[in-house]
Amino acid sequence: MTPVDVDVLRQVNMALTKNLDFCQSGDGSKAWSEVLGLREDFKSHLSWVMGLGRLSETFSRHAIPNFLVRVLHPLSQSLRVNLLLGMLPDCFLEVRALTEQLARAFQADLKFTKEASFTSKLSRLDVREPSLYKLTGETDNSVLPLLSELGHGWVRMDQPLTGMGASLPVSAASTTYSPRDVPELLRLTSAVKRFRELLAKTMSQWASKIEKKDSHSATDDDS
Repeated sequence: MTPVDVDVLRQVNMALTKNLDFCQSGDGSKAWSEVLGLREDFKSHLSWVMGLGRLSETFSRHAIPNFLVRVLHPLSQSLRVNLLLGMLPDCFLEVRALTEQLARAFQADLKFTKEASFTSKLSRLDVREPSLYKLTGETDNSVLPLLSELGHGWVRMDQPLTGMGASLPVSAASTTYSPRDVPELLRLTSAVKRFRELLAKTMSQWASKIEKKDSHSATDDDS
């Protein structure tokens, strides 16, 4: 390990230690609480999906369960780490990604119910509705204001999240929080809280559609 590597690790460790203390007290604790709550949301929603049974069919056919394990799980973990590292631009970017991909998965399941796999649903959706911004607006009327809030200096809303032409904020290194960071931490608190509310509402709507579909299937089987 080079002296530069040692210095970087030392800085990261110092930032983690100080930021953890900051995030466990005062205004910083509000953001920390919401981010930890998002991890609990993931566990709760995944537990409900696992309880549906027929896991192979559920995960092969539906986009929402795959959103939970392929998007929400890693990004909620990353959000927690980046918050502790003081990388607020990355945190806002992750909330935007979560919001867009939740809308994408929900709309795919909603609009292409007859498709046999979640990948074919997503492919058809991307061809038919390539604008994630439009898809998010169709999902719930709370989404566009949330995305607008996320765009205040952190994420350019006129650019795609990924791909050619993307213009994304990237934190250069870990930083240590100070009182001047509280306004942005409170903005992040609000953004994560609003996403959690959107996630709960979307999962409830998705669950009702799944249960209705299963009810129809059972009726068809009986006849």
